[in-house]
Amino acid sequence: MFTFILLALGALAVYQFLATMWQFKKNIDAAKASGLPYIIVPVFVWGVLWLILNRPVVKLLHKIPEKHRPIWMDRVSSMHSWDNLMSNYVGTGTGTDTYLTVSPMSLVLWTANAEVIIQATTRRNDFPKPGKMYRAINIYGKNLVTAEGQLWRRHRKITGPPFTEKNNHMVFRESIRQAEFMAKSWMDSDATQSPTIKSVAHDCMRLTLHVISRAGFGVKLQWPGIESTKESGEGGKIDALSENKVGQGHTMTYTEAIETLLRNMVFVIAVPHNILRRLPFDKPKLAYEAFTEWGKYMNEMMQSKKIALTSGQDDEDDMDLMGALVKSAGYGSGNSLEKGQPPSETLSDSEIMGNAFVFILAGHETTANTIHFALAYLAMNPSTQRSLQADLDSIFQSRGPDPSKWDYDSDVPKLFGGMAGAVLNETLRLIPPAIHIPKMPTEDQTLTIDGKDYTVPAGTLMQLSALCVHRNPRYWPTGPASTEFPPVHPTSNVGTDLEEFKPERWLLSSHSNTSASGGADGDKAAKKPATNLAPGALAKTAETEALGVNTAADTAASLYKPEKGAYVPFSEGFRSCIGRRFAQVEFLAVLAVLMSRWSVELGVEGEDGREVGGEEIGRMGKAERREVWMKAREEAMGKLRRNMEVTITIKLRGATYIPLRFVRRGEEVFDF
Repeated sequence: MFTFILLALGALAVYQFLATMWQFKKNIDAAKASGLPYIIVPVFVWGVLWLILNRPVVKLLHKIPEKHRPIWMDRVSSMHSWDNLMSNYVGTGTGTDTYLTVSPMSLVLWTANAEVIIQATTRRNDFPKPGKMYRAINIYGKNLVTAEGQLWRRHRKITGPPFTEKNNHMVFRESIRQAEFMAKSWMDSDATQSPTIKSVAHDCMRLTLHVISRAGFGVKLQWPGIESTKESGEGGKIDALSENKVGQGHTMTYTEAIETLLRNMVFVIAVPHNILRRLPFDKPKLAYEAFTEWGKYMNEMMQSKKIALTSGQDDEDDMDLMGALVKSAGYGSGNSLEKGQPPSETLSDSEIMGNAFVFILAGHETTANTIHFALAYLAMNPSTQRSLQADLDSIFQSRGPDPSKWDYDSDVPKLFGGMAGAVLNETLRLIPPAIHIPKMPTEDQTLTIDGKDYTVPAGTLMQLSALCVHRNPRYWPTGPASTEFPPVHPTSNVGTDLEEFKPERWLLSSHSNTSASGGADGDKAAKKPATNLAPGALAKTAETEALGVNTAADTAASLYKPEKGAYVPFSEGFRSCIGRRFAQVEFLAVLAVLMSRWSVELGVEGEDGREVGGEEIGRMGKAERREVWMKAREEAMGKLRRNMEVTITIKLRGATYIPLRFVRRGEEVFDF
């Protein structure tokens, strides 16, 4: 019997090996037939086992002398897109910004080509999302992000109406309110400077959680340690949720539940829930508890909204996203259920829950990281920060840094079209929340690249690289690299400023001293977009109107307009981010509050980890201060280059932080 088992296992191993090799040959044949350049790699980068093993294995592989490393070595790390940037394309030996990697398990198409991105995002039936990759976030129910085809149309039509300008007014006011609370948590109102803050990333997460909770679910959360009262006329719930108390029948507060869930999402996504709740380890147990607790909070809110709407208490002043979802799903006065609308035209309870979850997921971490990165970049670029502050002064004028006097309708367009908008655009250009936009055709599809047709084999995972198309010199006006600072990246876009944080590139008046660095094609692309539509914009059609698709551009008309497909931080086409305007308004409001009153500077720590305060730095000579700042800048830039990770979005890894400090304007110690 033992011999038989050994023979059976051996035969199974041989069969598996032969089947893998046969599939490998088929993949290579398909790559050859596609007409696209390709590179053979030994592993599928997104395979579950490789995702677990890749970091130690890649570290071991890099002990091989550089001259002996095979070309595939730089393309098997799960973070290779961030590690290599445009070097992934320049270094392929293919001379192209679109190529395939071929492994025994799969074909992957990598592209930094705007033409390819536009085709893949606008032909949504030919290039759907890879369902298996997104299925994991159906943890509460199907939703707008994971749905495809007619199911997506139904979700899009119902979830679109809550994202209105009326809701954006609320986002603006609540973002201002939370930004003021965040600043108060860092320093006293009469202080001229804060201590070095190590928690900026976490605090930005808390801020955006509070904003989405208010605008999304009607819950007005209080900042820990900051006294707050209910403002008259603003609505919102001041209850156990708002006060961060453990609700009846709960074991966690609302805030604790969602923060814990988002920190431990990998367990909730990767492990079946009936197994997760039985695991004896602390983190999985905590993850399951948070998953259950937040689901209970959301269900209670949903049921409360149903009761209020059904009884005619549909107060339009308190119509948050949850309320609008429930109402558009058939509840409230004059509702579709009363009119006999079939269930297929409404959302089920699980679908309402699923959409509520992706709203808070997308509206929380993504914007928080962008605010955090923008503050870090501004601290590393004081002259840009001064330009931003001067522009804010010109916008608010005599109203000064008093947000109570700011007006959404008149001020937000100026912020969006000025230096604040340029800072937003440049931060998203360098660090888009989703570094890739995945697609996967179910049948062979044709792509046209520079006038030539290529075939994308069915089942190919397409990675549309927002990260790299944002850096592709074909599409961007560039200037020479800075001579003041070391190169941002050792091999990507060396000699140009495309890896540098330079919001001024978005100001149309700045282009007189720059040029496209991509040759004839790049020059044409950088000076004149291939379409009259700006990035993110769609032509208004009956379909966009029916689905409630926002056809506005990602950038203001007064700023530089890249070629369509070259700037995709919110994706592109019909499947672009539904909460784009929400995120933009939130970012602009927070940035305006902070930068109109304060300057952000790099925190300085001694070799022993001791904080070097502003007074101590102020006593230094200018040359010594410059030296200290340059060292702090180099360390901060190094963390952005080498300490990033991607779970759902890209962010600093683990406990890594960039120390920052805030000072009253005019009190800067690093004013270079």
